Amino acid sequence: MRAAIHAKLLTAALVVLALALAGCSAKHAPGNEPPAQAPEWSYNAEDIVDAAFVKQHINVPRTDDVVIIDARPHMAKYVKGYIPTAINIPQTKFDEMGTMLPESKDALLVFYCGGYHCKLSHKGARAAEKLGYTNVKVYAAGMPDWKHHGYDVAVESEYVKDLLAERGKAYLLVDSRPHNKFLDGHIPSSVNIPDSQFEEMAGMLPADKSTELVFYCGGFHCKLSHKSADKARAMGYTNVRINESGYPGWKKEFGGAQAVAIQEGGAMGTMDVAQFRKILEENPDSVRLIDVRDPDEYKAGHFQSAENMPVDQVEENIESFSGDKPVVFVCSTGARSGECYYMMLDKRPDMEDVYYIEATIEYSEDGGYTITPNK
Repeated sequence: MRAAIHAKLLTAALVVLALALAGCSAKHAPGNEPPAQAPEWSYNAEDIVDAAFVKQHINVPRTDDVVIIDARPHMAKYVKGYIPTAINIPQTKFDEMGTMLPESKDALLVFYCGGYHCKLSHKGARAAEKLGYTNVKVYAAGMPDWKHHGYDVAVESEYVKDLLAERGKAYLLVDSRPHNKFLDGHIPSSVNIPDSQFEEMAGMLPADKSTELVFYCGGFHCKLSHKSADKARAMGYTNVRINESGYPGWKKEFGGAQAVAIQEGGAMGTMDVAQFRKILEENPDSVRLIDVRDPDEYKAGHFQSAENMPVDQVEENIESFSGDKPVVFVCSTGARSGECYYMMLDKRPDMEDVYYIEATIEYSEDGGYTITPNK
C-alpha cells in the first residue's frame, strides 16, 4: 500500500516537473509575444496564419500560385535574412513595386514583417486586397517567430559580401553545385561540397555546430543549396543560411575579379614584390590572398583583402582550392608562406597559379604595411 502511494506521489511530481519545464520553454521569441487583444490595425483574424502554414507553402523554385512577401525595408532588414523564396515589397514602396505580384488574383499571398507589433504586413495585405487579390494571408508572428522556430533563413548577396569583409567572424560559405560549375567560377572564399556528395564530404564542415553556414548554388531555380542546408541542419548545425540568388546573383551585383598575369620573383614560386604592391593598391580582388600566420598575429594587423588560414588549416583545406584566380600566400618573413607554396606544389600539382611573397612584411592595426624583399 505504501509503495503504491509513493508511486502515485512520484508520478504526480514528474507531471508537475514536466509542466514546469514546458512552461520554461519559450513559446514565443523574446519581445514578440502576441497582444492580449488584436489591435485595430490587424488584418482579418481568420486570415492570420502561423509558421507551419508558411513552411508548407514554400516552393523551390518559386511559383506564381503561392507568393510569400516580406514587407520590411530592403537593405535594413530583407537582405540580412528573410523567409526562403520570399520576395521583398516594402510596404512604403507598395504602389511602385506592386507589379511584382502575380497576375492571377486567386494566387495565395502571404505577407509578413517584424512580428506581432509590426503593421507593415497588415498594411500590405490590405493593399493587395484592394488590387483584387482574393486569397491573402498575414503571418503576424513574422520573422522573429520564424527564427525562433529554428527554420532556415535566406540572405542576399549584399549580406554575403559583408560577411566576407567581416574579418575574424567564424563562418563557412558552401557552393553546393557540381565541381565543374565551381571551377567555372564561384563566390570568393567558398568551399565546394556538391549536394550529391554531401554525405561523403561532410567532414569539411566545421566541428563547431554553431558556426554560421551559408549555402548557395545556381540561383533562385536551384534546389541544391536548400537540400544541403536541410542536411546540415539534420546534422545539428544551428546557424544555417541560404543565399538564394547564388553565384548568378553574386556576378550580377559584384561581377568577377579580373584575372592577372603574375610576374615571378627570383626564387621558384615567388611573386614579384613590385607587382604585388600594385595589385594591393589597384586590384586586390584579382588574387586570392591568404595570410598563413596565426590568428593572434593576423588580428594585430593584416592586408585588408587577405583571409586568415594558418598553415595547418591550409593542409586541412587543400582540396577546396580552385584555379579561378591566382593564390598568393603571405606571412611575416616568407618562411610559412613558402611552406604553403611547396605544400600545394606537392599535394595539388593541378594548381598552376600559386605563389608566395619572399619578403619581410610588417603590418599595422590600421591596415598599413611595409614590404622589404628578402635578399
